[in-house]
Amino acid sequence: MGMVLMVNYPQNHKSDTESIFPVLKKDRKWSSNDLLLVSISNSVATWCFLMGGFAGYFLNAKMGSIALIAGSMIGIFFVALALVPITTKYGLESVITSKLFFGNRGWIIALILQYISVIGWNSILLIFFGKAASRMLIEAGLISAGTKNLGMSVLTLIALIFVWFSLRKGAISVRIISKIIAVIIMSIGAWMFYMIINNFGISGIAEAKPLASSGDKLWDYVTGVEIGLVSLMAWWPYIGGMVRVVPKTSQATIPAMLGLGLPVAIMSIIGLFSILVIGDSDPTSWMTELGGVVIGSIALLFIALANFGSAVIGVYISSLGLRHIPFMQKLSWNQTTGLALMPVALIVIFIPGVFFDNFGTFLTLSGVLFAPLIGIQIVDYHLFRNRRLDVKELYNPSLNSSYTFLRGWNPAGILGMVVGFFTYLYLLDPITYESNAPYQYVTATLPTMFIGAFVYWTVTKWIVIPRGWGGYK
Repeated sequence: MGMVLMVNYPQNHKSDTESIFPVLKKDRKWSSNDLLLVSISNSVATWCFLMGGFAGYFLNAKMGSIALIAGSMIGIFFVALALVPITTKYGLESVITSKLFFGNRGWIIALILQYISVIGWNSILLIFFGKAASRMLIEAGLISAGTKNLGMSVLTLIALIFVWFSLRKGAISVRIISKIIAVIIMSIGAWMFYMIINNFGISGIAEAKPLASSGDKLWDYVTGVEIGLVSLMAWWPYIGGMVRVVPKTSQATIPAMLGLGLPVAIMSIIGLFSILVIGDSDPTSWMTELGGVVIGSIALLFIALANFGSAVIGVYISSLGLRHIPFMQKLSWNQTTGLALMPVALIVIFIPGVFFDNFGTFLTLSGVLFAPLIGIQIVDYHLFRNRRLDVKELYNPSLNSSYTFLRGWNPAGILGMVVGFFTYLYLLDPITYESNAPYQYVTATLPTMFIGAFVYWTVTKWIVIPRGWGGYK
């Protein structure tokens, strides 16, 4: 605890929630409840329906529900173990912590992964926002079905503008918006469960068969767990930016796990049930049919709002990462958030189908990218550094920094990522979903994480530390 109080922050350090520097204890205003509501608002969006729908290709309602809950909670446990202790102790966000295991130049790897991941998730969210909002206007008779695609593009652009405007006050905006949206999300989720059960009955849902079972029950179940795992691994870019404004680790761990893990699994089950009994996990396609035009349209509006809340948090997180780039530090916060939104705008206008129609591939890429990184960070912070670091050196870009390693790059981190990457590709093809043993027993994500971590541990112990690299003590 004394270590935290004695940290020497960089000179001219401005501690605020939009700064690249650590957030000081006195500036951390979020309570456990704030974090819980922000986490729920961020985690529960239409990606949950797509996850559940994807699981419904392989599993029935019972096994699919168990697999999604198990995968989600295991995934969020490892993400929280990697990030919550370090980000709450020192007030750091996710990307800056990667200098400890990638080096003070190699951290660009984490920034690129974060940026690509958040662009992908935000594109999916805002495409779904446009679909829900345009469907609502069609049902209300305000636009014709023939103008659906144009309406979706226009509404998505409007949403992008609102997301940018909502972020003008940074984390304060996120906290206020999330409190409102979290309540809406939980209410609409309960209503959707009711509508599905009321229309098809518990027995009808339980008896529904998966759409494309492989015939191997063990493989199908493990694939359901894998869907939950890879989805939650994708929280690595997000979680640091949220929990660093909570004063203590004890106040952040449970809210982060419950807010980012369990709600994803529960809302994914809606997508699972709907694809089993309706044949479509997209609630914009069946909401008005089950609930009627008026109630269904209101529900569609709430779904659109849920996506809006998650998109706000996603852009906030990616903007924090971008501000570590030297020339970006000269831009205002509004200019940074605008640049974070620009790729999303291009995608949702010109190639919306690329992301939306290939959700399964995008999902598995999260495991390929973040599973080895998370394993590496757990080993580095908890085993080698004994949960201590030099914050001042994190912001030293010179080759004299404690975290320079080999000309700014840590060979242990790079090798761990590469070996982890190929481990995942061997176990599970992210495009075809063809697998190799022992995938059906261990998933692809967990071995990727453990093997990446083991390679990092080996190279660090036998090469990096003996050479005096990395500031290990």
